[in-house]
Amino acid sequence: MKKKIKLLFGSMFCFSLFLTGCQGQESDEVKEKEVEEKIIGEKLSGENVYKVSLINDTGNDIVGFSIKTDTMDYSENMLKEDEVFANEETRTLYYDATEAIENNETEQEGSEMQISPDYTIKLDFEDSSYELHSFPFEDVKEATIKFEDDICFIEYESLDQEAKVSTKDAEQRIKEELATQSESQENNVTTEQNQQNISEQQAVQQPAQQPVQEQQPVQQPVQEQPVQQPVQETPPADTGSSANEGCLGDSVETW
Repeated sequence: MKKKIKLLFGSMFCFSLFLTGCQGQESDEVKEKEVEEKIIGEKLSGENVYKVSLINDTGNDIVGFSIKTDTMDYSENMLKEDEVFANEETRTLYYDATEAIENNETEQEGSEMQISPDYTIKLDFEDSSYELHSFPFEDVKEATIKFEDDICFIEYESLDQEAKVSTKDAEQRIKEELATQSESQENNVTTEQNQQNISEQQAVQQPAQQPVQEQQPVQQPVQEQPVQQPVQETPPADTGSSANEGCLGDSVETW
């Protein structure tokens, strides 16, 4: 009887040690998982802080990760220095959108229709960069980043639609639109350059136009006209036969 009791207590003691060991092992595993959690950005909490689990399935290591909105430029690299978001790795993204929301409200002040900020994520590979447009922070908890046909896109479970969503088609359309805009700008630049070249060639071919100097009229010397002296009548010269004409005595007849 005593032996049975001793065996029972011994079994219970061994079992308790086994449970203690298992609990200790589980505790170590939990701690290890907490240590292994890799993040993008700073671990934050708050009303405007988004938290999204991202899986890198691009086939490339991501060396740069930044976010912008339509009212803000790209942030600095949200990966820590010398960190890499490795292929097939999972990381938790923390993004505080407070500043973006405030800037967006300021830009739309007085507008009847208020639009939420439009977020764009830039992914830097070793030799190239790609963008994820209109990232749906409010509609996603976990997303897989894909890379196909020279575009990056995400696949995720939509919280609103309760269905799987892929942004590949949308990213493809955006790529084509950007390519069209770029081609149009290049054509405009080429046209302007051609017009400038033509103008320069025409300027070279045409002789330099000398400034027209207005010729002063040659002033003719003024010739003085001689002053005409008044003509004086010369009295007739006296003759012998008429010397006594005009005397009364000579004209009287004598009887």
